[in-house]
Amino acid sequence: MPTTPDIKAEDYYKVLGVDRSASDSEIAKAYKKLALKYHPDKNPDNKAQAEENFKVITEAYEVLHDHDKRKAYDQFGKAGVSGGAGGPGGGPGVSFQHADEIFKAFFGAGDPFSFFGGDGDDDIAGFFGGKGGMPGGARVIFRNGGMPGMGGMGGMGGMPGMGGGDFSGFPGFGGMGMGPMGGMMGKGAGKSRPAPPAWAMPVNTAVVIHGLKSPEHNSKQGKVTAWDDSKGRYEVSLDSEEVTLSLRPANLTQRCTIKIVGIESQPDLNGKSAQILSFDKENWRYTVRLKERPASGRDALGLQPSNVILPKGTRVVLANLGKEEFNGLMANITDVHEDTSRYEVACQNGKAIKIKFENVIC
Repeated sequence: MPTTPDIKAEDYYKVLGVDRSASDSEIAKAYKKLALKYHPDKNPDNKAQAEENFKVITEAYEVLHDHDKRKAYDQFGKAGVSGGAGGPGGGPGVSFQHADEIFKAFFGAGDPFSFFGGDGDDDIAGFFGGKGGMPGGARVIFRNGGMPGMGGMGGMGGMPGMGGGDFSGFPGFGGMGMGPMGGMMGKGAGKSRPAPPAWAMPVNTAVVIHGLKSPEHNSKQGKVTAWDDSKGRYEVSLDSEEVTLSLRPANLTQRCTIKIVGIESQPDLNGKSAQILSFDKENWRYTVRLKERPASGRDALGLQPSNVILPKGTRVVLANLGKEEFNGLMANITDVHEDTSRYEVACQNGKAIKIKFENVIC
């Protein structure tokens, strides 16, 4: 049963005020409310203390929203997730910069404080036109389940005045499954899909979601299940729950392993392998986690695309090229030339070109 959050507690569950059996959505909701409350920008008169609280909240969330870390924490406590945390109350924990990166990845673009109007609980208002809606956001496709208390409601896709009926992902609507009538696909919808084209991410590509106006799904991980060419969207099955989202390529980043290059300030990092965690469009940087934790203990870094070598076969989007007709095109990396810092890519317009590392994002 949820409890009152206790920022000074040693237990991450108590910090967020959630039960040890809390679902991913409950953990995300608790983090969202506390992060908005304690973010230093919301506490200008007590910024130093707010920053410490904000880091503690992020530390707890970063462990509990990651399935592997949460499992290790449940089994071994903080010793099972060493490298993070010295614990609430002044330990090394996470840096404010890292905590703020997690915050931005969770809430995506825009001002999270104005979007939620203060307390961070008004998820439904935006959907129904009250506070900004979901332009460019996720279209949600349920794979199973029904609305609690209604025995698996059959479908609302063709209901007059309701459009496509994309109600999932909002409190009170999360269990509404679309059946035979619906405009969404149930788990049993056996409609076969052609394989994605060569320039689109293959099925089962691991991705992370970011930049949605409604932040509930930002920072969640999933796998590509299909590419819908008519809509220009991927269907992505979440790792953490029985939901499939329909998302634009701009809201997805591949969780691939990369090689670090060109870091002059810390040359010891060059040649190291890391996994991409997210991409921040505003700062035009990846957040990556090193495969091997350095002696400093800091394994999360922000890197520009020019400092990242993506592997051959990675699907990318072209950006910041002098020839405008190529910007925004999807492409497949067919070769990597580390000596000249160039990729060879096969573009969706049928052309093959060579471009600098800095001109693609995955």
